[in-house]
Amino acid sequence: MALSPREVLARMLLMRRFEEMVITLARAHKLGRQHLAIGNEALGAAALMQLRAGDLIYTTHRNHGHMIARGVDPGKALAEILGRAGGLNGGKGGTWHMTDPSLGFQSTSAMVGGSIGLSVGGAFALKHKKTDNVAVALFGDGALDEGIAYEALNIASLYALPVLFLCENNSKEGEAQTSRLATKELTAVPKALKIACASVDGGDPEAAGKAVATALAHVRDGNGPYFLEAQLVRWPGSHQTVHAFTTGVTDVTAAWDSAKASNVHAEWQRTDPILRTARTLIARGTVTREDVVALDNAAAVTMAKARGFAEASPYPKPEAALAGVFV
Repeated sequence: MALSPREVLARMLLMRRFEEMVITLARAHKLGRQHLAIGNEALGAAALMQLRAGDLIYTTHRNHGHMIARGVDPGKALAEILGRAGGLNGGKGGTWHMTDPSLGFQSTSAMVGGSIGLSVGGAFALKHKKTDNVAVALFGDGALDEGIAYEALNIASLYALPVLFLCENNSKEGEAQTSRLATKELTAVPKALKIACASVDGGDPEAAGKAVATALAHVRDGNGPYFLEAQLVRWPGSHQTVHAFTTGVTDVTAAWDSAKASNVHAEWQRTDPILRTARTLIARGTVTREDVVALDNAAAVTMAKARGFAEASPYPKPEAALAGVFV
């Protein structure tokens, strides 16, 4: 599925402004720990915008970006993070466990490696339904330290299940990917289990989009699982207990304004996928500077409305605690 560069950039900007709003609300409402997806926007948009109705998605504690990339209502997502009744899950899921089955999000597992195991179960069901839908597992490089990763990858390969293993490797740029694997190349693991695999620059939405399209075609055509490693640069504030704009509130004009790009955050701005993408598209003539500002303003308006919805949503009534309980 060919994605419009303009649409992808617009979705990336919405993802960024969503996460920045989470920081704002976490401060205002004294929320607890947040795991943010700032810096992962290019991969999230390029991958999840390509999915079809009926595809299944299994994500992690760093799920906000995935939800917005897929098209989840940002107001309902913010309300869920605030624990409000108008949230995606009535305020019961919170930041780590948001779901939206209408868009394929079957579960969000805060257990490291949990999404990998769950995705294999979903893929097994899809295979028996005999559709061309896929299950997508989103996880970080650290998940490969978990035993369930090997068991799930092995089963997926053994039974040729329709699952895309999408690894967001956000280890620090230039450093070893993980200290607890004997191999320093993550793709060595799926290769050993005869799973087709590739690596891609996760900060480049065009490259990531093409890599994901190749992976999805492989899986949809009945060729079994595919493992795609997206190499990302970890955002300095990705894990927040004290909520802060670690690299400042994003200023899209830093993509072309050298004065704004020469500051204490210059190194981050060099690798920031949104600024990278804006610079590339402007250089190609695909968008203008004015287009980028307009897309960003539209994202800001959407997020202001989302905040209004979330904060106006009431807290759940006490009796709602028993709704959805099996026993």
